[in-house]
Amino acid sequence: MSALATVVALVGVALASSSSPAQDSAAARCGSPPPPPSARLSPPEGFTDSDLVFSDDFSGAALNSANWVPYVTSNAAKGAAWWSDGRGGSGIGTFVDSYNLPSQVCVDNGLTLGAARTGVVAPGPGGGKRLYPFTAGAVSTYGKQEFTGGTIQISMKAPNGPGAWPALWLLPGKGAGSSGDVFEIDIQEGGMTADRRAANSLLSYHLHTQRGVFGGEADAGVDLTAGYNTYAIDWVPGRSITWRLNGKAIGEVTSAQAPIPDAPMTLILSNAVAGPGAAFWHTVPDGSTPASMPMQIAGVQVYAKGGRRAAP
Repeated sequence: MSALATVVALVGVALASSSSPAQDSAAARCGSPPPPPSARLSPPEGFTDSDLVFSDDFSGAALNSANWVPYVTSNAAKGAAWWSDGRGGSGIGTFVDSYNLPSQVCVDNGLTLGAARTGVVAPGPGGGKRLYPFTAGAVSTYGKQEFTGGTIQISMKAPNGPGAWPALWLLPGKGAGSSGDVFEIDIQEGGMTADRRAANSLLSYHLHTQRGVFGGEADAGVDLTAGYNTYAIDWVPGRSITWRLNGKAIGEVTSAQAPIPDAPMTLILSNAVAGPGAAFWHTVPDGSTPASMPMQIAGVQVYAKGGRRAAP
């Protein structure tokens, strides 16, 4: 989810109607069955397994603490969970009606980031407390893994329902040499309503800089909540970012248009629910919003050719 402006399949993968005992167990624990084998990632065009510098398919039953923390954080928040002490995330506070809790992060041979209509009174941006009608899940590689360039790809099934706000994004890492969140790359944001197009078929992608916001929206032409899709960026530090959906290029920003990040960044996967402040450009909850809107991740991979992995 975007901290500055806030953020999907050309063919959806339908879940099998029958389920195995393992699937039943995962559905009971995480509220959803694990991803089907077809949702697993493979090397993108031009790469081989030897180019893989980071991978997590969320196997097992617990979040890998060497890779992730179960909340959104950033340099501006000094590594603290956003809003836990009034730091960080101030740009998003008026746009969401959900609060991130680790209890909404579930791993069972796949990652589920929940969004549930379970109200909680919790800290708000700038200090003080407020009532959040929903709780949601998020994970970040902050302080664990950082990346400078390369191809980042994520297999994700988007949540379904008015107000659902899935996002795959990056912020500057600890190794960026800055105390602020001066760049943001949104690989994907869902639930947008640009040009009155159907929100479930719309993918929003952007680069946020101190000179402005660059990027756009792409209409996939299908319901992106119906199955798993692969969202990716090809990031050449200081030169360009190309966004891809299921291997197809959907947008590009170059250094001729905007400053391109060239320092380490951390990856964030987040689910959220939009609030009234976002109603002009995002769906918001209504009477048809389900009690649960899970966001499911089958895997994350980073490949490096011309990029590199950076230690935090």
